[in-house]
Amino acid sequence: MQWLAEICIRRPVFAVMLILALVVAGVASYLQLGVDRFPKMDLPTVYVSTIYRGAAAEEVESEVTQIIEDSVATVSGSTSCGR
Repeated sequence: MQWLAEICIRRPVFAVMLILALVVAGVASYLQLGVDRFPKMDLPTVYVSTIYRGAAAEEVESEVTQIIEDSVATVSGSTSCGR
């Protein structure tokens, strides 16, 4: 690598052109890079509706909703979104 430093000291225009060529190649490559910022994804969704007539909200949560959430969370590949 010492030979590269010697060439760059003796020929500064060559060094500038070498760096400029690398920058132009990098910019051209970056512009051709195929990256989708918003890829189309189909996320699995489960919607469960429960009705417990005459019960308070706390009872529905503890006796129905929590049990269903625990059962659905055990399905492989699912993630919990929390509350």
